[in-house]
Amino acid sequence: MKKIFSLIGINITLFILLLLIIEGVSRLIIDEQQISAIFDDQNLRTKGRPFITLQATRGFALKPGFNNGLYRINSLGFRGKEFPSDIDNKFIILALGESTTFGWGVHDNETYPYYLNTLLQDKNSYVINGGIPSYTSSQTLAYLKEIIAKKIIQADLVLLNILWNDIWYSSIKNWHPDILIYQKPPYWMEFLTQHSILFKTLLMGKKKHQETDLFNHQALRQYITNIQQIITLCQQHHINIVLVQPPFDADHMPVEGLNEFHIRYTKTFFINTAHKYLDAMQNIAKTYHIPVLSHALDIRFLHQKALFLDTLHPTKEGNAIIAKDIYPQIKNLITKEDSKL
Repeated sequence: MKKIFSLIGINITLFILLLLIIEGVSRLIIDEQQISAIFDDQNLRTKGRPFITLQATRGFALKPGFNNGLYRINSLGFRGKEFPSDIDNKFIILALGESTTFGWGVHDNETYPYYLNTLLQDKNSYVINGGIPSYTSSQTLAYLKEIIAKKIIQADLVLLNILWNDIWYSSIKNWHPDILIYQKPPYWMEFLTQHSILFKTLLMGKKKHQETDLFNHQALRQYITNIQQIITLCQQHHINIVLVQPPFDADHMPVEGLNEFHIRYTKTFFINTAHKYLDAMQNIAKTYHIPVLSHALDIRFLHQKALFLDTLHPTKEGNAIIAKDIYPQIKNLITKEDSKL
């Protein structure tokens, strides 16, 4: 037995020595300035956003009580005014998503959840805007867990509209699920890239002409897993859930496409990538028998520039159309629930 442990120890020692030699040679022959930069910026989504604050489990969150005339955050951290005193007696609809749900660039009464709430007033319901700019599917899952665990509200129906930031972050070379929440790689990856030229080179590669149109299969798998977990979480807590097609306008996007992080996604590739994610979403919906709500601003209709502020964010008129289009489907769901009572 001693010989076995001795042999194992010798092999481990030799392996460590070999790694140290390779690391030493790497430091001699590799110029660290020529290695692609690591993506690591936990403050990325708080810059220039006074209504956003860092948050431990979700990376960042809306700042309760904020109001600058354009964006108002209530005391519970949701966009809009304080909830009515009789909200517990209403059918509560929670709209979850990123900036397209939050209503980027429009006032509180110009978002699609606000317009939907107005349309549903006769149904004794109340729509809560749970959108947070730049949220990913991972953050949305964490947010829903928090809402349920802390009993912040008792939602009867969740409208889920989440996609674009998952695709955005998939163009990061050192992509990792942790980046979807904290915009930072995990500690072990940070440690190794800080102390090993060899690991940093293997992970990031040397600087060269920007790579283009590389599909991140791991990011898509993570998106699928997150959507499945959100649906399962709702079902476990007897909350109905429907998926909402995300809005998109191709005319605002330049031909060179997305160029925010390490890998550039051309316009055509970005649209094709979005369709892969949306196809996955449709398949999940079929598996779980979940409705997918379409509207006139979704990706089927690529050219509607007048209804968008940019590629992703509808104008107030665009938000009104989204609400009008999904209203009949939401109304039917509420009616079915009422008939069960």
